[in-house]
Amino acid sequence: MRRLAPLAVALLAFAARRDPVSPPAACAGALRSRDLLALQAYWRQTGGVQAAAAHVASDRDDVALLEDAGDLVARRNPFDLDGAALRFSPRAGSAYELARLALSLDAPGPSLGLGNDDAREVELPFAFPFYGVRYGRVFVHADGNLTFGAADAGPAARSMGRFLSGPPRIAPFFADLDPARAGSVGARAGADRVVFSWSAVPGGGQINRNSFQVALLPDGEIDLVYGAEMQSREAIVGLSPGGAATLTAVDLSAAAPAAVSGAAAERFSETEELDVASTVQRFYAGHPDLFEQVIIYTTRPLNPLAGSLAFEINVKNAVRGIGLEPVDDSARWGSAGRLESVVFMDAIDPYLDVDGFEILGHEVGHRWLAHLLFTDSSGRASTALLGRGDGHWNFFLDTDASVMEGNAIADLGGGRFETVDFTRRYSPLDQYAMGLRAAQEVPTFFYVDGADDFRPNRPYKFSSSPEAGVSFTGVRRNVRIEDVVAAMGAREPDAGRASHSIRLAFVLVSDRGAPATEARTAAVARIRKRFERFFRDATGGRGTADTSLP
Repeated sequence: MRRLAPLAVALLAFAARRDPVSPPAACAGALRSRDLLALQAYWRQTGGVQAAAAHVASDRDDVALLEDAGDLVARRNPFDLDGAALRFSPRAGSAYELARLALSLDAPGPSLGLGNDDAREVELPFAFPFYGVRYGRVFVHADGNLTFGAADAGPAARSMGRFLSGPPRIAPFFADLDPARAGSVGARAGADRVVFSWSAVPGGGQINRNSFQVALLPDGEIDLVYGAEMQSREAIVGLSPGGAATLTAVDLSAAAPAAVSGAAAERFSETEELDVASTVQRFYAGHPDLFEQVIIYTTRPLNPLAGSLAFEINVKNAVRGIGLEPVDDSARWGSAGRLESVVFMDAIDPYLDVDGFEILGHEVGHRWLAHLLFTDSSGRASTALLGRGDGHWNFFLDTDASVMEGNAIADLGGGRFETVDFTRRYSPLDQYAMGLRAAQEVPTFFYVDGADDFRPNRPYKFSSSPEAGVSFTGVRRNVRIEDVVAAMGAREPDAGRASHSIRLAFVLVSDRGAPATEARTAAVARIRKRFERFFRDATGGRGTADTSLP
Protein backbone atom coordinates (compact mmCIF):
# COMPACT_ATOMS: atom_id res chain seq x y z
CA MET A 1 0.00 0.00 0.00
CA ARG A 2 1.41 3.38 -0.97
CA ARG A 3 1.73 5.92 1.81
CA LEU A 4 2.36 9.64 1.73
CA ALA A 5 5.87 10.62 0.64
CA PRO A 6 8.21 11.65 3.48
CA LEU A 7 8.01 15.33 2.49
CA ALA A 8 4.21 15.31 2.56
CA VAL A 9 4.21 13.58 5.92
CA ALA A 10 6.66 16.12 7.34
CA LEU A 11 4.78 19.13 6.00
CA LEU A 12 1.41 17.89 7.17
CA ALA A 13 2.78 16.96 10.58
CA PHE A 14 4.26 20.44 10.91
CA ALA A 15 0.94 21.96 9.86
CA ALA A 16 -0.97 19.81 12.32
CA ARG A 17 1.22 20.98 15.19
CA ARG A 18 0.38 24.55 14.26
CA ASP A 19 -3.30 23.86 13.56
CA PRO A 20 -4.77 20.66 15.04
CA VAL A 21 -8.16 21.18 13.40
CA SER A 22 -7.28 21.48 9.71
CA PRO A 23 -3.75 21.40 8.23
CA PRO A 24 -3.10 23.89 5.41
CA ALA A 25 -3.90 22.79 1.90
CA ALA A 26 -1.09 22.27 -0.58
CA CYS A 27 -2.40 25.25 -2.55
CA ALA A 28 -4.98 27.98 -2.54
CA GLY A 29 -6.69 27.14 -5.80
CA ALA A 30 -8.66 30.36 -5.97
CA LEU A 31 -6.08 33.15 -5.81
CA ARG A 32 -6.03 35.48 -8.81
CA SER A 33 -3.35 37.63 -10.35
CA ARG A 34 -5.23 40.80 -9.46
CA ASP A 35 -5.49 39.76 -5.81
CA LEU A 36 -1.71 39.98 -5.48
CA LEU A 37 -1.49 43.14 -7.57
CA ALA A 38 -4.07 44.78 -5.27
CA LEU A 39 -2.06 43.64 -2.25
CA GLN A 40 1.10 45.12 -3.75
CA ALA A 41 -0.69 48.47 -4.23
CA TYR A 42 -1.90 48.38 -0.61
CA TRP A 43 1.58 47.63 0.77
CA ARG A 44 3.10 50.44 -1.26
CA GLN A 45 0.51 52.88 0.12
CA THR A 46 1.21 51.90 3.70
CA GLY A 47 4.98 51.65 3.33
CA GLY A 48 4.85 47.93 3.99
CA VAL A 49 7.15 47.61 0.97
CA GLN A 50 9.13 50.28 -0.86
CA ALA A 51 9.35 50.96 -4.55
CA ALA A 52 12.13 48.89 -6.10
CA ALA A 53 15.54 50.46 -6.39
CA ALA A 54 18.11 49.48 -9.00
CA HIS A 55 19.56 46.08 -8.11
CA VAL A 56 22.10 44.01 -9.99
CA ALA A 57 20.84 40.54 -10.92
CA SER A 58 22.72 37.65 -9.33
CA ASP A 59 22.38 34.13 -10.70
CA ARG A 60 23.94 30.91 -9.45
CA ASP A 61 23.50 27.45 -11.00
CA ASP A 62 20.65 28.84 -13.14
CA VAL A 63 18.79 30.11 -10.06
CA ALA A 64 18.00 33.83 -9.82
CA LEU A 65 19.00 35.15 -6.39
CA LEU A 66 17.09 38.20 -5.15
CA GLU A 67 17.84 39.81 -1.79
CA ASP A 68 15.18 41.95 -0.12
CA ALA A 69 16.11 45.60 0.26
CA GLY A 70 12.79 46.70 1.73
CA ASP A 71 11.09 46.19 -1.65
CA LEU A 72 10.15 42.50 -1.51
CA VAL A 73 9.22 41.53 2.07
CA ALA A 74 6.20 43.34 3.56
CA ARG A 75 6.26 44.21 7.24
CA ARG A 76 3.74 42.68 9.66
CA ASN A 77 0.73 44.71 10.79
CA PRO A 78 -0.59 43.20 14.04
CA PHE A 79 -4.30 43.42 14.80
CA ASP A 80 -4.87 46.28 17.27
CA LEU A 81 -8.66 46.69 17.50
CA ASP A 82 -9.33 44.49 20.55
CA GLY A 83 -12.11 46.18 22.56
CA ALA A 84 -12.30 49.03 20.03
CA ALA A 85 -15.28 50.67 18.34
CA LEU A 86 -15.29 52.66 15.08
CA ARG A 87 -17.86 54.70 13.19
CA PHE A 88 -17.96 55.41 9.47
CA SER A 89 -20.25 58.40 8.80
CA PRO A 90 -21.27 59.17 5.18
CA ARG A 91 -20.43 62.55 3.72
CA ALA A 92 -20.95 64.11 0.29
CA GLY A 93 -20.36 61.89 -2.70
CA SER A 94 -18.68 58.60 -1.84
CA ALA A 95 -16.78 59.97 1.15
CA TYR A 96 -16.88 58.66 4.72
CA GLU A 97 -15.63 60.19 7.95
CA LEU A 98 -13.86 57.84 10.36
CA ALA A 99 -13.91 58.20 14.16
CA ARG A 100 -13.22 56.13 17.29
CA LEU A 101 -16.13 55.56 19.70
CA ALA A 102 -16.57 54.23 23.23
CA LEU A 103 -19.04 51.38 22.65
CA SER A 104 -19.32 47.82 23.90
CA LEU A 105 -20.85 44.79 22.24
CA ASP A 106 -24.66 44.66 22.20
CA ALA A 107 -26.54 41.51 23.10
CA PRO A 108 -26.56 39.33 19.95
CA GLY A 109 -29.80 38.63 18.13
CA PRO A 110 -31.23 35.27 17.03
CA SER A 111 -28.91 33.05 15.04
CA LEU A 112 -29.12 33.12 11.25
CA GLY A 113 -27.96 29.49 11.10
CA LEU A 114 -24.98 30.19 8.88
CA GLY A 115 -22.64 27.35 7.98
CA ASN A 116 -19.07 27.44 6.76
CA ASP A 117 -18.55 29.76 3.73
CA ASP A 118 -22.26 30.54 3.93
CA ALA A 119 -24.40 33.66 3.41
CA ARG A 120 -27.98 34.63 4.28
CA GLU A 121 -30.10 37.45 2.85
CA VAL A 122 -31.75 39.62 5.52
CA GLU A 123 -34.46 42.24 5.02
CA LEU A 124 -33.69 45.60 6.63
CA PRO A 125 -36.34 47.65 8.50
CA PHE A 126 -35.26 50.80 6.63
CA ALA A 127 -33.60 51.71 3.35
CA PHE A 128 -29.92 51.83 4.22
CA PRO A 129 -27.77 54.27 2.18
CA PHE A 130 -24.34 52.95 1.21
CA TYR A 131 -22.11 54.81 -1.24
CA GLY A 132 -25.12 56.74 -2.57
CA VAL A 133 -27.41 53.72 -3.11
CA ARG A 134 -30.26 52.70 -0.79
CA TYR A 135 -30.65 49.02 0.00
CA GLY A 136 -33.59 47.23 1.58
CA ARG A 137 -31.73 43.94 1.97
CA VAL A 138 -28.26 42.82 2.92
CA PHE A 139 -26.35 39.55 2.63
CA VAL A 140 -24.73 38.42 5.89
CA HIS A 141 -21.68 36.18 5.43
CA ALA A 142 -20.08 33.72 7.79
CA ASP A 143 -16.73 35.22 6.82
CA GLY A 144 -17.15 38.44 8.78
CA ASN A 145 -18.70 40.74 6.20
CA LEU A 146 -21.91 42.12 4.69
CA THR A 147 -22.54 42.62 0.97
CA PHE A 148 -25.25 44.51 -0.93
CA GLY A 149 -26.90 43.56 -4.21
CA ALA A 150 -25.36 40.08 -4.38
CA ALA A 151 -23.86 37.47 -2.11
CA ASP A 152 -20.14 36.67 -2.24
CA ALA A 153 -19.96 33.38 -0.36
CA GLY A 154 -17.53 30.53 -0.90
CA PRO A 155 -13.98 29.46 -0.04
CA ALA A 156 -12.10 31.81 -2.39
CA ALA A 157 -9.23 33.71 -0.77
CA ARG A 158 -10.37 36.56 1.48
CA SER A 159 -8.07 38.81 -0.47
CA MET A 160 -7.71 42.52 -1.10
CA GLY A 161 -8.64 41.93 -4.73
CA ARG A 162 -11.88 40.18 -3.75
CA PHE A 163 -12.63 42.92 -1.19
CA LEU A 164 -12.25 45.63 -3.84
CA SER A 165 -13.75 44.00 -6.93
CA GLY A 166 -16.71 42.09 -5.46
CA PRO A 167 -20.10 43.54 -4.56
CA PRO A 168 -20.42 46.59 -2.26
CA ARG A 169 -19.14 45.40 1.11
CA ILE A 170 -18.85 46.24 4.80
CA ALA A 171 -16.10 44.15 6.36
CA PRO A 172 -15.86 44.25 10.16
CA PHE A 173 -13.53 41.22 9.97
CA PHE A 174 -13.16 39.74 6.48
CA ALA A 175 -11.44 36.41 7.16
CA ASP A 176 -12.02 32.68 7.03
CA LEU A 177 -14.49 32.06 9.91
CA ASP A 178 -16.52 28.93 10.55
CA PRO A 179 -19.75 29.23 12.59
CA ALA A 180 -20.59 25.64 11.65
CA ARG A 181 -18.09 24.46 14.28
CA ALA A 182 -18.88 26.86 17.13
CA GLY A 183 -20.43 30.20 17.98
CA SER A 184 -23.12 31.85 15.89
CA VAL A 185 -23.90 34.72 13.57
CA GLY A 186 -27.05 36.58 14.60
CA ALA A 187 -29.16 39.60 13.66
CA ARG A 188 -31.23 41.98 15.79
CA ALA A 189 -33.31 44.65 14.04
CA GLY A 190 -34.93 47.78 15.45
CA ALA A 191 -36.32 50.97 13.98
CA ASP A 192 -33.14 52.88 14.87
CA ARG A 193 -30.44 50.29 14.06
CA VAL A 194 -29.76 46.76 12.84
CA VAL A 195 -26.98 44.84 14.58
CA PHE A 196 -25.25 41.81 13.09
CA SER A 197 -23.15 39.84 15.57
CA TRP A 198 -20.46 37.21 15.22
CA SER A 199 -20.38 35.62 18.66
CA ALA A 200 -17.50 33.31 19.67
CA VAL A 201 -17.00 32.19 16.05
CA PRO A 202 -13.72 30.33 15.42
CA GLY A 203 -11.36 31.01 12.57
CA GLY A 204 -11.49 28.44 9.77
CA GLY A 205 -9.36 25.46 10.80
CA GLN A 206 -8.50 27.12 14.13
CA ILE A 207 -9.36 26.56 17.78
CA ASN A 208 -10.21 30.06 18.93
CA ARG A 209 -13.15 32.44 19.39
CA ASN A 210 -13.95 35.84 17.87
CA SER A 211 -16.75 38.21 18.83
CA PHE A 212 -17.52 41.41 16.93
CA GLN A 213 -20.48 43.34 15.51
CA VAL A 214 -21.50 45.72 12.77
CA ALA A 215 -24.47 48.07 13.25
CA LEU A 216 -26.27 49.86 10.39
CA LEU A 217 -28.10 53.11 11.21
CA PRO A 218 -30.87 54.70 9.09
CA ASP A 219 -28.73 57.73 8.15
CA GLY A 220 -26.00 55.48 6.70
CA GLU A 221 -23.68 55.46 9.71
CA ILE A 222 -21.82 52.21 10.31
CA ASP A 223 -20.49 51.10 13.68
CA LEU A 224 -17.87 48.37 14.03
CA VAL A 225 -17.41 46.99 17.56
CA TYR A 226 -14.91 44.36 18.72
CA GLY A 227 -14.72 42.08 21.73
CA ALA A 228 -11.99 42.52 24.29
CA GLU A 229 -9.91 39.70 22.80
CA MET A 230 -10.13 38.80 19.12
CA GLN A 231 -8.26 35.52 18.85
CA SER A 232 -7.94 35.44 15.05
CA ARG A 233 -5.40 38.08 14.11
CA GLU A 234 -5.44 38.27 10.30
CA ALA A 235 -8.24 39.97 8.37
CA ILE A 236 -9.26 42.89 6.17
CA VAL A 237 -11.39 45.56 7.89
CA GLY A 238 -13.11 48.36 6.01
CA LEU A 239 -15.69 49.47 3.42
CA SER A 240 -15.77 49.02 -0.36
CA PRO A 241 -18.22 50.19 -3.06
CA GLY A 242 -17.11 47.14 -5.08
CA GLY A 243 -16.47 46.93 -8.78
CA ALA A 244 -12.67 47.26 -8.61
CA ALA A 245 -12.78 50.32 -6.39
CA THR A 246 -9.80 52.56 -5.71
CA LEU A 247 -8.41 51.91 -2.23
CA THR A 248 -7.36 54.27 0.53
CA ALA A 249 -5.26 52.50 3.15
CA VAL A 250 -6.29 53.54 6.67
CA ASP A 251 -4.97 53.19 10.20
CA LEU A 252 -8.16 52.25 12.03
CA SER A 253 -6.80 52.37 15.57
CA ALA A 254 -5.70 55.98 14.94
CA ALA A 255 -8.85 56.77 12.90
CA ALA A 256 -6.61 58.15 10.17
CA PRO A 257 -7.13 59.62 7.73
CA ALA A 258 -10.25 61.19 9.20
CA ALA A 259 -12.01 61.30 5.81
CA VAL A 260 -11.75 58.83 2.96
CA SER A 261 -13.29 58.52 -0.50
CA GLY A 262 -13.97 55.23 -2.24
CA ALA A 263 -12.87 52.00 -0.60
CA ALA A 264 -11.09 52.25 2.76
CA ALA A 265 -9.42 49.33 4.50
CA GLU A 266 -6.67 48.06 6.74
CA ARG A 267 -5.16 44.61 6.29
CA PHE A 268 -3.91 42.94 9.45
CA SER A 269 -1.19 40.30 9.40
CA GLU A 270 0.85 38.71 12.18
CA THR A 271 3.72 37.73 9.92
CA GLU A 272 6.05 39.24 7.37
CA GLU A 273 5.01 38.26 3.85
CA LEU A 274 6.51 38.23 0.39
CA ASP A 275 5.26 40.77 -2.12
CA VAL A 276 5.06 38.26 -4.96
CA ALA A 277 4.26 40.83 -7.64
CA SER A 278 7.25 43.01 -6.74
CA THR A 279 9.46 39.91 -6.70
CA VAL A 280 8.50 38.94 -10.24
CA GLN A 281 8.84 42.53 -11.46
CA ARG A 282 12.34 42.71 -10.03
CA PHE A 283 13.25 39.37 -11.60
CA TYR A 284 12.29 40.73 -15.02
CA ALA A 285 14.27 43.90 -14.42
CA GLY A 286 17.40 41.75 -14.64
CA HIS A 287 16.34 38.89 -16.94
CA PRO A 288 14.90 38.54 -20.45
CA ASP A 289 11.24 37.82 -21.09
CA LEU A 290 11.62 34.12 -22.00
CA PHE A 291 9.58 32.27 -19.37
CA GLU A 292 6.02 30.94 -19.21
CA GLN A 293 6.31 30.28 -15.47
CA VAL A 294 8.31 31.81 -12.63
CA ILE A 295 8.75 29.61 -9.54
CA ILE A 296 9.64 31.31 -6.27
CA TYR A 297 11.25 29.85 -3.15
CA THR A 298 12.19 31.88 -0.08
CA THR A 299 14.83 31.45 2.62
CA ARG A 300 12.22 31.64 5.40
CA PRO A 301 8.40 31.36 5.60
CA LEU A 302 6.86 34.41 3.88
CA ASN A 303 3.54 33.07 2.56
CA PRO A 304 1.09 35.92 1.85
CA LEU A 305 -1.83 33.47 1.75
CA ALA A 306 -2.51 32.12 5.23
CA GLY A 307 -3.62 28.47 5.31
CA SER A 308 -1.70 27.32 2.24
CA LEU A 309 1.64 25.57 1.79
CA ALA A 310 2.10 26.84 -1.77
CA PHE A 311 0.01 28.35 -4.55
CA GLU A 312 -0.13 29.16 -8.26
CA ILE A 313 -1.74 32.09 -10.03
CA ASN A 314 -2.55 32.53 -13.70
CA VAL A 315 -1.10 35.77 -15.03
CA LYS A 316 -2.07 35.19 -18.65
CA ASN A 317 -4.45 32.70 -20.25
CA ALA A 318 -5.67 32.52 -23.82
CA VAL A 319 -6.48 28.79 -23.82
CA ARG A 320 -10.14 27.95 -24.38
CA GLY A 321 -11.97 24.81 -23.34
CA ILE A 322 -10.19 24.16 -20.00
CA GLY A 323 -12.42 26.21 -17.67
CA LEU A 324 -10.07 29.17 -17.11
CA GLU A 325 -11.16 32.72 -17.85
CA PRO A 326 -9.18 34.74 -20.41
CA VAL A 327 -6.79 37.14 -18.71
CA ASP A 328 -3.61 39.03 -19.56
CA ASP A 329 -1.95 40.79 -16.63
CA SER A 330 1.55 39.95 -17.89
CA ALA A 331 2.57 43.60 -18.41
CA ARG A 332 1.67 44.45 -14.82
CA TRP A 333 3.98 41.64 -13.67
CA GLY A 334 6.91 42.94 -15.72
CA SER A 335 6.60 40.66 -18.75
CA ALA A 336 6.04 41.79 -22.32
CA GLY A 337 3.53 38.99 -22.82
CA ARG A 338 5.38 35.70 -22.35
CA LEU A 339 4.64 35.10 -18.64
CA GLU A 340 1.59 32.92 -17.99
CA SER A 341 1.91 31.71 -14.43
CA VAL A 342 3.64 32.30 -11.09
CA VAL A 343 4.20 29.54 -8.52
CA PHE A 344 4.99 30.41 -4.91
CA MET A 345 6.61 27.51 -3.00
CA ASP A 346 7.53 29.37 0.24
CA ALA A 347 10.54 28.39 2.38
CA ILE A 348 13.17 26.12 0.82
CA ASP A 349 14.30 24.60 4.14
CA PRO A 350 11.74 21.71 4.15
CA TYR A 351 13.15 20.71 0.73
CA LEU A 352 16.86 20.68 1.55
CA ASP A 353 16.98 16.88 1.33
CA VAL A 354 13.88 16.10 -0.77
CA ASP A 355 12.63 17.45 -4.08
CA GLY A 356 8.93 17.81 -3.21
CA PHE A 357 7.64 17.24 -6.72
CA GLU A 358 4.26 16.13 -5.30
CA ILE A 359 3.73 19.80 -4.45
CA LEU A 360 5.77 21.53 -7.17
CA GLY A 361 4.31 19.38 -9.95
CA HIS A 362 0.86 20.03 -8.54
CA GLU A 363 1.33 23.81 -8.55
CA VAL A 364 2.86 23.86 -12.02
CA GLY A 365 -0.15 21.85 -13.21
CA HIS A 366 -2.52 24.52 -11.93
CA ARG A 367 -1.53 26.59 -14.93
CA TRP A 368 -4.09 24.47 -16.82
CA LEU A 369 -5.87 22.35 -14.20
CA ALA A 370 -8.28 21.27 -12.80
CA HIS A 371 -11.59 22.82 -13.88
CA LEU A 372 -13.14 20.42 -16.40
CA LEU A 373 -16.87 19.67 -16.42
CA PHE A 374 -18.68 17.09 -18.52
CA THR A 375 -22.17 16.65 -19.92
CA ASP A 376 -23.97 13.88 -18.02
CA SER A 377 -26.74 11.56 -19.19
CA SER A 378 -29.37 14.22 -18.48
CA GLY A 379 -27.63 16.68 -20.77
CA ARG A 380 -26.48 18.97 -17.95
CA ALA A 381 -22.96 20.14 -17.17
CA SER A 382 -21.74 18.11 -14.19
CA THR A 383 -19.10 19.09 -11.62
CA ALA A 384 -18.65 15.48 -10.46
CA LEU A 385 -15.01 15.39 -11.62
CA LEU A 386 -14.09 18.23 -9.27
CA GLY A 387 -13.06 18.13 -5.63
CA ARG A 388 -11.41 20.60 -3.28
CA GLY A 389 -12.22 24.21 -4.15
CA ASP A 390 -13.47 23.11 -7.60
CA GLY A 391 -9.82 23.33 -8.67
CA HIS A 392 -8.67 19.76 -7.91
CA TRP A 393 -9.91 16.34 -8.91
CA ASN A 394 -12.56 14.47 -6.94
CA PHE A 395 -11.23 11.87 -4.46
CA PHE A 396 -13.52 9.33 -6.18
CA LEU A 397 -12.27 10.08 -9.70
CA ASP A 398 -9.89 7.52 -11.21
CA THR A 399 -7.10 9.91 -12.25
CA ASP A 400 -4.36 7.34 -12.82
CA ALA A 401 -2.66 8.79 -9.71
CA SER A 402 -2.61 12.37 -10.97
CA VAL A 403 -0.55 14.99 -9.13
CA MET A 404 -3.75 17.07 -9.32
CA GLU A 405 -5.42 14.75 -6.76
CA GLY A 406 -8.03 12.06 -7.20
CA ASN A 407 -6.56 8.55 -7.04
CA ALA A 408 -5.77 5.49 -9.08
CA ILE A 409 -8.89 3.41 -8.34
CA ALA A 410 -9.29 -0.32 -8.85
CA ASP A 411 -12.74 -1.65 -9.72
CA LEU A 412 -13.00 -4.78 -7.54
CA GLY A 413 -16.35 -5.80 -8.99
CA GLY A 414 -19.73 -6.06 -7.31
CA GLY A 415 -19.87 -2.31 -6.79
CA ARG A 416 -16.74 -2.19 -4.62
CA PHE A 417 -13.64 -0.08 -5.34
CA GLU A 418 -10.26 0.63 -3.79
CA THR A 419 -7.72 3.43 -4.12
CA VAL A 420 -4.38 1.88 -5.03
CA ASP A 421 -2.05 4.81 -5.83
CA PHE A 422 -1.85 8.60 -5.99
CA THR A 423 0.31 11.61 -6.90
CA ARG A 424 2.53 10.06 -9.58
CA ARG A 425 1.97 11.78 -12.92
CA TYR A 426 -0.18 13.94 -15.16
CA SER A 427 -3.05 11.74 -16.32
CA PRO A 428 -4.27 11.51 -19.94
CA LEU A 429 -7.07 13.93 -19.02
CA ASP A 430 -4.49 16.29 -17.47
CA GLN A 431 -2.37 16.08 -20.60
CA TYR A 432 -5.37 16.95 -22.75
CA ALA A 433 -5.96 20.14 -20.75
CA MET A 434 -2.21 20.90 -20.91
CA GLY A 435 -2.26 20.67 -24.70
CA LEU A 436 -0.04 17.58 -24.75
CA ARG A 437 -2.57 15.00 -25.91
CA ALA A 438 -5.29 15.11 -28.56
CA ALA A 439 -8.87 14.46 -27.53
CA GLN A 440 -8.99 11.13 -29.38
CA GLU A 441 -5.98 9.96 -27.34
CA VAL A 442 -7.81 10.26 -24.00
CA PRO A 443 -9.32 6.90 -22.99
CA THR A 444 -12.66 6.63 -21.23
CA PHE A 445 -12.28 7.13 -17.48
CA PHE A 446 -14.62 6.82 -14.50
CA TYR A 447 -15.65 8.19 -11.14
CA VAL A 448 -17.58 6.49 -8.34
CA ASP A 449 -20.97 7.96 -7.54
CA GLY A 450 -22.62 7.66 -4.10
CA ALA A 451 -19.51 6.38 -2.33
CA ASP A 452 -20.29 4.57 0.94
CA ASP A 453 -19.17 1.76 3.28
CA PHE A 454 -15.58 2.96 3.67
CA ARG A 455 -12.81 0.72 4.95
CA PRO A 456 -11.08 2.04 6.98
CA ASN A 457 -14.20 3.73 8.24
CA ARG A 458 -13.42 7.44 7.99
CA PRO A 459 -15.50 10.40 6.71
CA TYR A 460 -14.12 10.56 3.17
CA LYS A 461 -15.69 13.07 0.80
CA PHE A 462 -15.19 14.38 -2.71
CA SER A 463 -12.65 16.96 -1.47
CA SER A 464 -10.53 14.60 0.66
CA SER A 465 -6.79 14.37 0.06
CA PRO A 466 -5.58 11.39 -2.00
CA GLU A 467 -4.80 8.20 -0.09
CA ALA A 468 -4.12 4.60 -1.09
CA GLY A 469 -5.78 1.62 0.59
CA VAL A 470 -9.28 3.06 0.97
CA SER A 471 -12.08 0.78 -0.20
CA PHE A 472 -15.72 1.79 -0.65
CA THR A 473 -18.91 0.92 -2.49
CA GLY A 474 -20.68 2.99 -5.13
CA VAL A 475 -21.81 3.20 -8.73
CA ARG A 476 -19.26 3.39 -11.52
CA ARG A 477 -19.91 6.27 -13.91
CA ASN A 478 -17.89 6.21 -17.14
CA VAL A 479 -16.97 9.52 -18.76
CA ARG A 480 -15.74 10.01 -22.32
CA ILE A 481 -13.62 12.92 -23.49
CA GLU A 482 -16.50 13.73 -25.87
CA ASP A 483 -18.62 14.40 -22.76
CA VAL A 484 -15.98 16.86 -21.52
CA VAL A 485 -15.78 18.62 -24.88
CA ALA A 486 -19.59 18.86 -25.00
CA ALA A 487 -19.56 20.80 -21.72
CA MET A 488 -16.36 22.83 -22.16
CA GLY A 489 -15.94 23.21 -25.90
CA ALA A 490 -12.85 21.93 -27.66
CA ARG A 491 -9.45 22.87 -26.26
CA GLU A 492 -7.96 25.67 -28.31
CA PRO A 493 -5.21 25.53 -29.33
CA ASP A 494 -5.36 21.76 -29.62
CA ALA A 495 -2.42 19.41 -29.09
CA GLY A 496 -1.36 19.76 -32.72
CA ARG A 497 -0.81 23.52 -32.35
CA ALA A 498 -0.06 23.95 -28.62
CA SER A 499 3.52 24.10 -27.39
CA HIS A 500 4.77 20.88 -25.80
CA SER A 501 7.62 22.67 -24.05
CA ILE A 502 7.54 25.16 -21.20
CA ARG A 503 10.30 27.37 -19.91
CA LEU A 504 10.47 27.98 -16.16
CA ALA A 505 12.61 30.36 -14.12
CA PHE A 506 13.55 29.42 -10.56
CA VAL A 507 13.99 32.27 -8.05
CA LEU A 508 15.27 32.26 -4.46
CA VAL A 509 14.40 35.31 -2.33
CA SER A 510 16.48 36.05 0.75
CA ASP A 511 16.85 38.82 3.31
CA ARG A 512 19.41 39.75 5.90
CA GLY A 513 17.71 37.63 8.56
CA ALA A 514 17.79 34.48 6.40
CA PRO A 515 20.58 34.55 3.83
CA ALA A 516 20.82 32.51 0.66
CA THR A 517 23.29 30.00 2.09
CA GLU A 518 25.12 27.50 -0.04
CA ALA A 519 22.80 24.71 1.17
CA ARG A 520 19.64 26.68 0.32
CA THR A 521 20.88 27.76 -3.08
CA ALA A 522 22.07 24.24 -3.88
CA ALA A 523 18.65 22.81 -2.93
CA VAL A 524 16.82 25.11 -5.36
CA ALA A 525 19.37 24.33 -8.07
CA ARG A 526 18.94 20.58 -7.48
CA ILE A 527 15.14 20.81 -7.65
CA ARG A 528 15.35 22.99 -10.75
CA LYS A 529 17.48 20.50 -12.66
CA ARG A 530 15.62 17.38 -11.54
CA PHE A 531 12.25 18.93 -12.35
CA GLU A 532 13.10 18.73 -16.05
CA ARG A 533 13.21 14.93 -15.82
CA PHE A 534 10.17 14.77 -13.53
CA PHE A 535 8.08 16.79 -15.98
CA ARG A 536 9.13 14.65 -18.93
CA ASP A 537 8.37 11.42 -17.06
CA ALA A 538 5.12 12.71 -15.52
CA THR A 539 3.81 13.62 -18.99
CA GLY A 540 4.83 10.29 -20.48
CA GLY A 541 7.47 11.99 -22.60
CA ARG A 542 4.97 14.30 -24.25
CA GLY A 543 6.17 17.48 -22.53
CA THR A 544 9.53 19.06 -21.77
CA ALA A 545 10.59 21.77 -19.33
CA ASP A 546 13.60 24.05 -19.75
CA THR A 547 14.72 25.56 -16.42
CA SER A 548 17.93 27.28 -17.55
CA LEU A 549 18.61 31.00 -17.26
CA PRO A 550 20.23 32.74 -20.26
